[in-house]
Amino acid sequence: MDIIKLLLVEDNTIVREGIAGLIEIQEDLEVIGEAAGGPEALSLLQGGLRPDIVLTDLNMPVMDGIELTERICALAISNISVIMLTMHNKQIFVDKSFKAGAKGFLLKNGDFDELFMGIRQVYQNQSFVSAGIRN
Repeated sequence: MDIIKLLLVEDNTIVREGIAGLIEIQEDLEVIGEAAGGPEALSLLQGGLRPDIVLTDLNMPVMDGIELTERICALAISNISVIMLTMHNKQIFVDKSFKAGAKGFLLKNGDFDELFMGIRQVYQNQSFVSAGIRN
């Protein structure tokens, strides 16, 4: 069984630590890094951290998830996929995220099974979008 390595990027400490705790319970998922924002995440990646997936919030100060996704894709580090994790359930945010290079779009108000399924699907080079997206 492959262990899927994740970098969590979320400016809310309680949310970030809560998600990390839930992910760590899964046998095939491991949080190898946490960042409070885009600049910190890029610094970790440029410093050699190699997650399979970057799970990032959409709305963050300084650098939002869209810009972070574009910058990660521009680094051209092989095999890193980005999943957006957000409260925004509008299709326009899905479109912007995928245009920036994201492979998944998950809603924070979704259930844990959807979170884990989305991570696993994106790891298998498939895209994933939460069921609760509205036009």
